[in-house]
Amino acid sequence: MRRQSSQANLTFLIAVFLALACAKPEPLTAQKAESILRDYEFANEPVYAEVPQRVWWSPKSPQDDYDTKALETLRNLERAGYLTVTESQTADGVTSFTGKVTPAGFRLLGTAPSMRGPCFRATICFKKYDGIRDFERHPTEPTVGHAKLIWHYERPTPMYELFTTKIDKPLNSPFASNVSFYWKDHDWHFDVMVKKGRV
Repeated sequence: MRRQSSQANLTFLIAVFLALACAKPEPLTAQKAESILRDYEFANEPVYAEVPQRVWWSPKSPQDDYDTKALETLRNLERAGYLTVTESQTADGVTSFTGKVTPAGFRLLGTAPSMRGPCFRATICFKKYDGIRDFERHPTEPTVGHAKLIWHYERPTPMYELFTTKIDKPLNSPFASNVSFYWKDHDWHFDVMVKKGRV
């Protein structure tokens, strides 16, 4: 008798759990969208900048604006004591500058691959999310919507001024990115489009 009662209780609990797990959420609202973003603590999201470990140009591949900024960044890091930079030139006219991390730079500069070869990488500031604007729910899908996510760069690190290779990262200036919200696998999700625009 007890065994049948235990099995009945277990079956009932499983049924309740499945009903709750499969329950549809309330329709998405702007307030709910804000709370979905708040659940992810973006206040300390680091922003990185990179500089190639080796900057070079040649008669066949002339120096461009990015090369100038990259060399300036290597020299800035060298003056701060984080790198040593060596210059070399080949017979066919290739001029190159190569950075090597010092003990002082070892704890601050990471390495990563890039389109221009191995690079040095550092945290230059943090991204702060300020909320959403222009929320719209999908006309036929009550658990789908989109909005403009407003955010800005703040809290610069000592590396902020050294990395002249940072592109379009002014401090305390608002940006907007498209963000979409949706219900999937029994939970709320969101996707932020990488592209940003000035507000």
